[in-house]
Amino acid sequence: MTTQDPQRDPAFERFQRRAAAAEINGRQVNEAIEARGSGDSAVFVCECGYFGCSETVRLGVAEYEAVRTDFDRFLVVPGHEIEEVDEVVERHEKHLVVVKREPEAREMAKASDERSS
Repeated sequence: MTTQDPQRDPAFERFQRRAAAAEINGRQVNEAIEARGSGDSAVFVCECGYFGCSETVRLGVAEYEAVRTDFDRFLVVPGHEIEEVDEVVERHEKHLVVVKREPEAREMAKASDERSS
């Protein structure tokens, strides 16, 4: 009996793409929040890969900018990281910063990032 590598499973690959798309959507919402914001802080949405997530976190604009230092970094609330998709690179009291594990998800993030243009 052979076991299939879960990283090569087509269903798992679809899951990773959907999670990356959800994270990208959250980031686009936060970019709009930041652009329209006034003041030193704003309420940002969780950029996790869970469709329908409605968690938010209040951060200083400078804190959000620290998350966005590269195209593949995303803001998630603690507990919303997806181990198969995300690698936690920073832990803060109110939020985590994750990066994409898979090359395809990284490419999706880069292609959608207006700051990378």
